[in-house]
Amino acid sequence: MREVATIEPRLTRAMEHPIRMGILQSLQGGVASATELSEQLGTRQGVVSYHAKVLVHYGCLQLVHRSARGSAVDSYFRLPD
Repeated sequence: MREVATIEPRLTRAMEHPIRMGILQSLQGGVASATELSEQLGTRQGVVSYHAKVLVHYGCLQLVHRSARGSAVDSYFRLPD
């Protein structure tokens, strides 16, 4: 008998959000910061950071590193290996 993979319903709902899909599509080419992603997606950096953290939680993204940007800290993300 063939085993069928199950997908957690919360993960499916998370992937349906257009900003999260935009983040995943933008990161096809490598690493980007939340600020860079917000510019590409035409939305606020805080919104991108929130959705990126959700994707990290579900294992869809990896946090690569954080760096100081003035008085703020910018997070850099990539798709998992």
